[in-house]
Amino acid sequence: MDADLDLNQDLILAHERQFAGKVAGKVVDRPVLAMWMILIPIFFVFYFFQLKRYKNGLKEFSKNYLITRERTLEAVCTARSNRADVDIDELVAVSDSPAEVKGEYRLWIEALADHFEALIRVSGSSYEELVRAAYRKKSNYQLALNRLTLTENDFNRALTAYLPGDQQSISQVVEAMGKSVKEIRRSQAAEIFS
Repeated sequence: MDADLDLNQDLILAHERQFAGKVAGKVVDRPVLAMWMILIPIFFVFYFFQLKRYKNGLKEFSKNYLITRERTLEAVCTARSNRADVDIDELVAVSDSPAEVKGEYRLWIEALADHFEALIRVSGSSYEELVRAAYRKKSNYQLALNRLTLTENDFNRALTAYLPGDQQSISQVVEAMGKSVKEIRRSQAAEIFS
């Protein structure tokens, strides 16, 4: 049976969106409601203002986190439907990353494209079924995830020097992202192959 490209693309995209939400939840700080805030209305209002900013922060983080993933998935699916190779050069060219980190970006895109290609070639009715069909064993999947994590972390670390703002804060966010991604992926691999 041939793989259903549209279904696979939808399953992968839904997984990536869910994954982005999980990472955002671990990286973006949630405001804490103290009991005394309930007793003083102005502080309670301030808490809800912070909570709204937090929710908007989660959405914005997820949206930005998904840009490269959605672009790469679309390119992989288009290439697959045209029976062509993914144009990695084009994906790198449309990125607004500084020229100094394009090499790291390319390596990450290649890993991401390879992963997406493995998933769209197989058949399944859920993301988990796609992963099991594409990688067969937990160790194979973990190797692919390790490559993804390593290349993405290398790119993010290289990019840090070119982002405006407090470098220490940016580095802390990048490290938190890397740690969160690794933990979430390890947990998902265990669930998929349990």
